[in-house]
Amino acid sequence: MSSRSIFLSLLPLSLLLFQQTPDPNGAHIKEWTERHAQYSAPKITQTDSSLEITANDPRPLDSVLAALAHQHGWHINYEDPKYGKADLVDDTAPSWLQEHPNGGRVYAVVGGAFFAKIPIDGYFPYDPVQILPTLVEAYNRSGNPGRFALHTINHDSFDIVPTAAAGGPQAPLLDTVMSFDATDMVPATELRKFCEKLSRVSGQTVVFDGSFGLPMSAPQYEVGIKQHSQNQAAREILREIYRQVGSTYCWRLFYDTDSNQFVLQLRW
Repeated sequence: MSSRSIFLSLLPLSLLLFQQTPDPNGAHIKEWTERHAQYSAPKITQTDSSLEITANDPRPLDSVLAALAHQHGWHINYEDPKYGKADLVDDTAPSWLQEHPNGGRVYAVVGGAFFAKIPIDGYFPYDPVQILPTLVEAYNRSGNPGRFALHTINHDSFDIVPTAAAGGPQAPLLDTVMSFDATDMVPATELRKFCEKLSRVSGQTVVFDGSFGLPMSAPQYEVGIKQHSQNQAAREILREIYRQVGSTYCWRLFYDTDSNQFVLQLRW
């Protein structure tokens, strides 16, 4: 048999094998699409005796807290733990994979569905002191990533502090004891300096993201920050900074898994 005949006889088999070759990213694209389709904003329903809260989000506790704070004017600060590999999921977008099938991957916190039913007092249905502790306890039992504790500052002001991730217990980053001096500068500048100092003291990279809330670098927001703090927890230093910026601000300290750094956002 000639070599041409052999080639022609093998050609249909090679075409069949080519057609049956699976997309190496097919399973990921299916999982990504289904997971993102389930994401939903928090829904808070009040009955005569309870609040029923549902959410589906990579960070469902933070999204629920933000919704409650927005509804009732509560002041809630939130801090991520340093999430480990078991807390993460491949979150690379299908559109990226189509153009870069062997490109870099993006990871996100593998949160998801969360439900809590919280008993309420009919006379004071939106008392944060009765709602928030039960909410945090429900989250810690939910199987979603991270474990948290609630610190009450006053009746309308609270800190959500991380206590553990998949790798085990953790000390919150903002427990870091440090000193900090601030002068008459725009708030965004001082917050960047705060993050740089916290990075040096803690050994964890911390950056300030000024893209949220008011544009604090604009001249009309040059309120001036004056502060001299010695050997204090970073969260107390930060609390004093945002009190000078404005009483309506709160912080979000997120852990970015891809860059292995914490990102501070000051939200209004």
